Amino acid sequence: MTKPWYEDWFADERYLALYRHRNNEEALYALDLIEKATEIEKDSPILDLACGAGRHSINLAKRGYTNITAIDLSPTLIREAKKTADAEGVKINFEQQDMRSFEGKYELIMNLFTSFGYFEQDEENEGVILRVGKSLKSGGYFILDFFNSGMICGNINPHDERFLPSGERVEQFRKIKNGRIEKKILIHSGNATSEFHESVRLFEFQDFEKMFANAGIAIKEKFGDYFGKPFESGSSPRLILVGKKDE
Repeated sequence: MTKPWYEDWFADERYLALYRHRNNEEALYALDLIEKATEIEKDSPILDLACGAGRHSINLAKRGYTNITAIDLSPTLIREAKKTADAEGVKINFEQQDMRSFEGKYELIMNLFTSFGYFEQDEENEGVILRVGKSLKSGGYFILDFFNSGMICGNINPHDERFLPSGERVEQFRKIKNGRIEKKILIHSGNATSEFHESVRLFEFQDFEKMFANAGIAIKEKFGDYFGKPFESGSSPRLILVGKKDE
């Protein structure tokens, strides 16, 4: 049986090389916004849901937060996150887990940089937010950072090429199909070519509004970028939602 695209691609070392442009400066702006919007205490239990290589949780720990759990399905990304955290001298509870089945009670749950909408069935995607609602303490916050689907659809780049530090040539092909953005990634190394895929559901604000409400989470604010600008459906690069669990 073929693995889901996210298990195959996120486990490959070249995923990190391709997305090396996701820098710390961007993560710091996101954390500035989260701190202003939530005012979470330094010892509050925090979950970084689908943490990737850990850049957000590591920078949060460097700011003095002491009770952070960070989970991701990819063993490669968790291994990289632990390595970086050790090098930075911070302690974070990194765990390899599926975002559909995490446990615990938290005062802040973060799901950042479009780490949502990967599953084929809408029920599975919504199930993640339902679990977030059950896992938040009363009055706890949920930050969801997603791309702006309207901007994606209107500005799709069907093809581009770039090179990895290894010299491998990468081609990326994008299209909108069945309410999802589909990306095919070809990595050329000599005479060999590796093929990977990405597929993300194009949820819009109204979709999240319903899912949050079903999970008992009220949307308090929505931003269009990491600097806290208001969300504009036709022009904002991001859709960043600040939700709060009903008290």
